Amino acid sequence: MPHRLGSTAFTLGSVGLFAGIVFLTIQLQKYVGYFFGETDDEFNADLDRKGSWMVAIRLGILAVGLLLATLASGLPVDKIAIVLGALGVGIGLGLQNIINNLVSGVILIFERPFQVGDYIEVNGKTGRVKDIGIRASKLISQAGSEIIMPNGDLLSGQVINWTLSNNHIRTELALNLGPDTDLDRARQLISAEILNNPNTLHKVAPEILLNSVTTAGYDLKVLFWINNIRQEQALKSELLATIYQQFTEAGIAMR
Repeated sequence: MPHRLGSTAFTLGSVGLFAGIVFLTIQLQKYVGYFFGETDDEFNADLDRKGSWMVAIRLGILAVGLLLATLASGLPVDKIAIVLGALGVGIGLGLQNIINNLVSGVILIFERPFQVGDYIEVNGKTGRVKDIGIRASKLISQAGSEIIMPNGDLLSGQVINWTLSNNHIRTELALNLGPDTDLDRARQLISAEILNNPNTLHKVAPEILLNSVTTAGYDLKVLFWINNIRQEQALKSELLATIYQQFTEAGIAMR
């Protein structure tokens, strides 16, 4: 039996069909990433940066789903537009932050300051981008925690992208040597170990700086570039072990 609201006629079935299609559309856009190979594995280092266009696909699904729901239910499009417009004016002030985040998400799609898999730093928070959502994006910190950041903060804040054009990063080692150390020999051994490692950038020579001199010995700061930011901690540990082994064989004491 049709019901009337002013001059608009509708049935409970058409309203239910409209709500059902909208619900299915929302669920589909949530899980559409799995059809394109997205996983929840935060330890996956081989992400292929689908993030930006996945957000566009989700927005497209929502738009098409809303249109299909309207057409399938038989509800008049002009009446729905009027209602949505009235609701927008009425609750616009209360939804300013949400609307700002939605619009910011759309801008992030086209500007692409970062993608899924990038290492970024925003407002003192650093992590790997796990997901770029319609309203908010997720970062995975080095400790494994998930940081949920509104897209508005990402767009308005200062974003440092460590992997925008490549995965290279300059890192450093601190070495403390005894007072009887032959510094030239120590520098040769350090440089050789760094350049012989396949995970360091060989086209940029390491910088081995004398940081301080005391009666207890020498403090060196070693600056060098590595190929992949994801391997920074493991590579530093590996180099410390091999440098220590070379120093031991050469009779150079570390403290």
